[in-house]
Amino acid sequence: MKKIIGFIIIIISFLVFYFTSQQAMMAYETSKHIPKKKVEELPVVSLSQNSVFYDRNNNPFYIPASGDNRINLKSSEIPQLVKDIFISTEDRYFYTHKGIDLFGVARAFMVNVSNSGIEQGASTITQQLSRNLYLTQARTVERKIKEIQISLQLEKQYSKDQILEMYINTIYFANRNYGIEAASKAYFSKSAKDLSIAQTAFVCTIPNNPTLYDPLRNFNNAKKRQERILGILRDQGKITEKQYTAAMKEKITLKKNSKTQEYPDYYSLVDVELQNILKGKKGKFKTNKLSEAQQKELKKLKTPGERVLYLQNQGLKIYTSLNPSVQQVTVSAVNRGTLSTNTQGAAVVIKNDTHEIIAISGGRNYEPHNLNRGFQSYRQPGSTIKPLLVYAPYIETFGATPDTKVNADNYCKGTYCPKNDSKKEYGDVTLRTAMQNSYNTAAVRLYEQLTPRIGYSYIDKFGFNKITNEDRVELGRALGGFNVGMSPLEMTEAYSTFGNNGVFYQNSAIKKITLRDGTVLYDNEPKSVRVYNPSTNETMRSMLNSVVKNGTARHINMPLNYIGGKTGTTNDNTNLWFMGLTSNYTIGTWIGNDKQRIPIPKNYSYPPTQRIWQSIVVNGQLY
Repeated sequence: MKKIIGFIIIIISFLVFYFTSQQAMMAYETSKHIPKKKVEELPVVSLSQNSVFYDRNNNPFYIPASGDNRINLKSSEIPQLVKDIFISTEDRYFYTHKGIDLFGVARAFMVNVSNSGIEQGASTITQQLSRNLYLTQARTVERKIKEIQISLQLEKQYSKDQILEMYINTIYFANRNYGIEAASKAYFSKSAKDLSIAQTAFVCTIPNNPTLYDPLRNFNNAKKRQERILGILRDQGKITEKQYTAAMKEKITLKKNSKTQEYPDYYSLVDVELQNILKGKKGKFKTNKLSEAQQKELKKLKTPGERVLYLQNQGLKIYTSLNPSVQQVTVSAVNRGTLSTNTQGAAVVIKNDTHEIIAISGGRNYEPHNLNRGFQSYRQPGSTIKPLLVYAPYIETFGATPDTKVNADNYCKGTYCPKNDSKKEYGDVTLRTAMQNSYNTAAVRLYEQLTPRIGYSYIDKFGFNKITNEDRVELGRALGGFNVGMSPLEMTEAYSTFGNNGVFYQNSAIKKITLRDGTVLYDNEPKSVRVYNPSTNETMRSMLNSVVKNGTARHINMPLNYIGGKTGTTNDNTNLWFMGLTSNYTIGTWIGNDKQRIPIPKNYSYPPTQRIWQSIVVNGQLY
């Protein structure tokens, strides 16, 4: 049986040799009569590759695979052993031929016959690259002629090292992995430069026949070919006898890279911000810094979505503000803080001086690709709106102080008759007392005197997305009864104004985007606008501090350099909020049900939002 198989292989190899050589001769003769091409006539191809996301410490935290998995290496970054393996097994005379190798066809024929199998292909590395870049894998005479013509032109246009670099970055390593680096991380969870000799030889078996040598499905086939490759390397002096013996003995254990999103809540925010940047909706993305080939490809694409997808597959390096330890603390606090009420929740952490979003929880036990409640869910903000829409504008407009008096008795205007939460009346009280105890009737009286027009002239600077025309005239908005509402991120950003001397900054998750070589394509430059004057801002910080020291948030008072905040509750206890500040951070928390009309059970001694906030501050050391 073995002799019969060997005979069949010999016949097939002979046919491959005959037809390939005939096609090569035809193409070569044809190419003599083709006018000499200019270098520019063969289009430069931009090899797609995955983008990488980095945390604030410049450590990668996610490499999304949008389809094919690609990570390109420069020639200097490709291990020499990898180059040796592919030249030894695919194209031994790569550095001496001009793109096609007729004698190589004959050599491949003899090697395949002696091994009773297809060990060497008849195509050169340059020819294989031609197919990978410009052609299909169809086995036709026309395609073979084009392949040889392109190979001859590639040899004119690029150096041998450039061709080898492109080849190693484009060859297929099975399971949607292209290039040695992507394959190394996919099968061994480490970079190609960190692979052992045995591991390198094992990975390099795959491209010869990605199905036959698929390490996940045909491990034994790959292992047998790895051993043959090690023998070739030894025989050609690429490794020593000692290295060969050690590599043969080394056990190959695959360690698949699952690409788990370690911080899915935060990545969800970054992904949306990245799309806005690439679409030109946020900041300035410098497409003129892309390569000529990339710019040409970009111009061919018609829709913003196509352009975004293309750019995301150009090996961008996205540097974010993610603080991994604070992110873990935030997610844990929301997960634990919503258990007793069996509700959903969200939290956002902003670093005031750098205007960075350093952590976000998208919900209890948040799963990738789901609704991120931290920035995609809009709810009525309750009394957390009072400092922004009522108290700060009132103090600035009328020159009021914390000791200015306001009436906190029952109030009615037409059919609108709001009550204090306690249903009690308190007579004339100071602004400080009214805000720290969240008296509703006092806030409505102040808002009526201020007028909604003036109130909105302040909060419009925060850029809330869902404010309606009806919201702009109704007095009840002073208590947070908006038609749609605000997201936790929006509210936290607005409150960060009190941590920036009355100036509102556009906070971001992305700091910088570069190409793989370090070319900067985007630098975050936060836009800013003054909302309150410094005097008003200091007054508000004092009153927010009173809320925590003596008011509705007194349960979480701590001896910090600064602590302040405001509680919020909506009708029927359907939403709970707490917006709070320390010396350097603004943290916003929310809990509620996805079905908005379902009330939150009152089975707590003090609101879970405050408990979540306190946990984030203490465990994250956000003082």
